[in-house]
Amino acid sequence: MMSDTRFTLPLYTVALAAFHLAMPPSTLKAWSDKSDLLTMVPGQGREPRLPFMGLVEAQFYRELRKAGLSMQAVTTGMSAVRKQLGDRMLEQGILAHDGRDILMNLATRGDPHWERARDQQGGLPQIIDIGLKPIIYTHDHLPGRIRLTAYGETSVVADPRFAFGQPIVESSGVRVEDILSMFKAGEKVATVAEEMGVSHDDVESIVRTHLALAA
Repeated sequence: MMSDTRFTLPLYTVALAAFHLAMPPSTLKAWSDKSDLLTMVPGQGREPRLPFMGLVEAQFYRELRKAGLSMQAVTTGMSAVRKQLGDRMLEQGILAHDGRDILMNLATRGDPHWERARDQQGGLPQIIDIGLKPIIYTHDHLPGRIRLTAYGETSVVADPRFAFGQPIVESSGVRVEDILSMFKAGEKVATVAEEMGVSHDDVESIVRTHLALAA
């Protein structure tokens, strides 16, 4: 994977990634300090950065936590997954969870064979894939785009092919950062929407998301 820029290009500081994931920077920092949880690469200065795949991993973990998995289940389970599967741990069809634990599909062909990641116990029923739903896969069965669920019904995505991987409104390609910059400069939501070519509802949703974070 070393030649794949999804894994190697430093795109996001921990603070920026946490901002767009609507999660405490301290939580993401704790995950980044665990070398077996997030893909991290050297950035400018001493602070490591997340490549696109690191952002995908962080979004995935966030969804697992929202779905009710404990922090211990996420950290223990995903550490076991990475140890066994390496960089391809988020390959399409490999992971799922049952509402309590992270599961791996270890079958190479035929019917899936699911095992619990933390202890490789098999046979757990009622697999659900809610944590993987925001991921859009490419032809190589690896993540190529991620929908950032913190923005609710507004489809905000990160895709390394567009805007240097910075989050954009999917329908228009406008960067979230540009929308927020205009609003913070004193422009009204209606003005931002008109000048950026983004719907009023999308601008309002993006602004509301970040006002809630700042409160």
